[in-house]
Amino acid sequence: MSRPLVLITLALAVGIVAADLLFYDKLIVPAWLNAAAWGFSLLLALGAWLCWHIDSRLPHSRILFTWLTIIFFAVFGFARYAAYAEDVHASWKRMERPPVNRGNPDEFDYVRWRWIQGVEDSTTWMARLRLHALGVRKQLLDTYASTGMDEESQAIVAAVTLGDRSQLRYETRDLYAAAGASHLLALSGLHLSIIVGFFLTLLNGRFLLSRWRPWLGLAVLLFIWTYVFVAGLPTSLVRAALMTSLFLIGALQQRYVQPLHWLVLTALVMLLIRPVYLFDVGAQLSFAAVVGIVVLHRRWYLWFFERHRFLCFRLERYHLMWPLEVLSVSVTAQLATLPLVAYYFHRIPLYAPLFNLIFIPLTTALIIGAFLLLLLASLPFASYLVSWLGQGLSWIVAAQLSVMQFEVHLPGAVINDFWSRKAEPQVVVYNNWRCPALHVIASPDRSWLLTPQPDSVTTGLKYISESFWRRRLTGDPVILANRKAVAAQGFTAVMIDNNCGEIAIHQKPIAVDVLWLTRGYKSRHLSSLPSLYVPRLLVLDASLSRYQRAALKTEAAALGWNVWDIADEGALQLPLPHHHP
Repeated sequence: MSRPLVLITLALAVGIVAADLLFYDKLIVPAWLNAAAWGFSLLLALGAWLCWHIDSRLPHSRILFTWLTIIFFAVFGFARYAAYAEDVHASWKRMERPPVNRGNPDEFDYVRWRWIQGVEDSTTWMARLRLHALGVRKQLLDTYASTGMDEESQAIVAAVTLGDRSQLRYETRDLYAAAGASHLLALSGLHLSIIVGFFLTLLNGRFLLSRWRPWLGLAVLLFIWTYVFVAGLPTSLVRAALMTSLFLIGALQQRYVQPLHWLVLTALVMLLIRPVYLFDVGAQLSFAAVVGIVVLHRRWYLWFFERHRFLCFRLERYHLMWPLEVLSVSVTAQLATLPLVAYYFHRIPLYAPLFNLIFIPLTTALIIGAFLLLLLASLPFASYLVSWLGQGLSWIVAAQLSVMQFEVHLPGAVINDFWSRKAEPQVVVYNNWRCPALHVIASPDRSWLLTPQPDSVTTGLKYISESFWRRRLTGDPVILANRKAVAAQGFTAVMIDNNCGEIAIHQKPIAVDVLWLTRGYKSRHLSSLPSLYVPRLLVLDASLSRYQRAALKTEAAALGWNVWDIADEGALQLPLPHHHP
């Protein structure tokens, strides 16, 4: 592998990371700093060029050229990211509703995801081309719908072949994740290799040796990138397509280059085009998996072959080496991605490499069958074959899901949250307008939930229960049905969900920690509440209207009450004041 290529790629990444730390959470990117970075990078490029051309006259010019080049790429990465940040911030300022996080515990970082996705000017030719490609994908998805497949099969086939995961149910995604098969739903090198391999098989695999190989190679490249555009340009597929393209160009020129060289070059090109690829989880997992396969799989395979040559020859004679190769690739990819999977998803499926011996052939059959279906759907006399293929795809999906269900129910199939801490004693008012909830957590196994919709907790708080409760709590919260107050561990909260408030008449206002106004409180005035309560904090739930919250904040300010607006400030988290372990 080329050492200079690695150094300049690392330098570019260092510059991008430095700029991300400086600019990500800033609303304004100083123009002078951006201009200075571009100017300094230009000076470095000029200095490197001079060192290269006066090699014989300047001592140690080669060393100076190397350092100037490395520093240039670091500064260039900084400037490139600063320009990207400036574009994104400017775009968000023009939005009526810029992206915000709800602030719920352990919630998906939506703002960071939108930041990495970036913005695209709809007037550019690239944006128009992408919209046209997405229109083509919509037509192909309609073809799947016309075959009679059930909704779940359609959703899985659409995700595996065209990258559309919008119709996947949460339960399906969770099942794939628990079985260690999420990579099957995210288009990557596996899917591209199946498609390109099928295409080359149709050509009998001899085009590289024919005089038509440049034109056929160009056709393959065009097919690859058309597929990438139709799939919506997912990062992992872009990486695979770029690496495959570089490898194919080398093959057409009959030159062999180490796979790691292509991988580093792919990373360099991707970061130059879009610096935030460095922070994309899909890109990180994709590159880590390829590194594991290239480095670990090859060494293990050579070690095994040297010690068991007779067995390998016998297996190869009967075409039985592929299970061993699939298992080796799966194990090495899982080992390489293990730290990232543990960090981002908090679970490790132990049996995934073994069951990939089943999942990968089924996925291969699914992809090839789906492409045959799309090809035949354009023929007027092939409706019967299309219907038959649709039924066959449904059977493949059903078989795959059945195997996954079997896997996840095996003893010790998944290690969940092996490093996650349990919830500390606290009070959480969730930012969830569909089902408002105030959660008092005394310990991981003892907590109480106050909500105006006790019958809607299961569905309305499903996402929070999956992402937070299941990981941080050991017991389900006690739902306080038909109650408007909760007192625990020295903390008192009162929920007001109607205009009358508490019907009890107090001799003097009662001091409470939180007075929570939520759905059902229709007035824009605090009415008689000041005569009933003296809150340390007035919490306005996100389920209240914007005009209602604005009026209530104005009146609360006149009373000298502290106010927390869930819709504007996010979920509220407070420590329990008198917690005793």
